Formats: sequence, structure tokens, C-alpha cells
Amino acid sequence: AALAYYLTLRGAKPLIVERQAVAAAASGKGGGFLARDWGNVATRDLHTVSFKLHEELAQTLGVESYRKLPVLSVTPGARTKKTTSICPWLDGEIEDSRLMDEDGGAQVSPYELCCKLVEAAVGRGAELMIGTAGG
Repeated sequence: AALAYYLTLRGAKPLIVERQAVAAAASGKGGGFLARDWGNVATRDLHTVSFKLHEELAQTLGVESYRKLPVLSVTPGARTKKTTSICPWLDGEIEDSRLMDEDGGAQVSPYELCCKLVEAAVGRGAELMIGTAGG
């Protein structure tokens, strides 16, 4: 979906082949959790660029499920007053919790994002074919 969308931005008119429907399998079923800077040194820049790109795509394509989330670090153990005040909705034994990044997480419905990408690509001249390709 993303490849087809970006190809259309460069003037290409790709053919998108989906066996059953757009995002009918793994592409549409993930958790959709995005983390801005959780990568190691080798991938941190990629995480940062990808995080920003998803936000831009959500705005450009009207992806309604996109939302920013605070990132919380949780340590298991006996619950404390601090834990209760930061995240009272967590259950179980939690010794410590702290806010890692107020706006460094996000979530999006992968199904919706894929559908919006394909819709935009088709709107720019891509062709969507439901079926199989043989050769």
C-alpha cells in the first residue's frame, strides 16, 4: 500500500494485487503501536523519521485512528503510592512506573492506514486488482 502510494506521488501508475481485499491478512491486523525513539544507535534515526512520517500520513490521508500516546515504563514488584498516582488503571504488582516520553508513542489502525494508502494511490492513477497473479 505504501509503496503504491509513494510511486503515484512520483507519477507512476502501479498495479496493486490483493488476493482477497486490501489489508485482509497480516498488513491489517497488527497492533499499530509506533515508538519514536526506542531503537538502538543503528536504527534510532529510522524510528524518528518513521514516527514523523506516520503522523504526516495520518494528517494527509485523514486517518482517524491515529493518536499520540504517552510512553510509560513499568517495573514489576510491590505497588507503591507513586505507582497508583501515575497509572491507577494498571492492575497487578507494579513497583515503579515512570513517564518515559509524553508524546513519543502513537497508535494507528493498520487496516485503516493501508486502506487510506490504497485509496489515495488509486485516486492518483494506481489500479487495484483483487485476485491472484500468475506468470
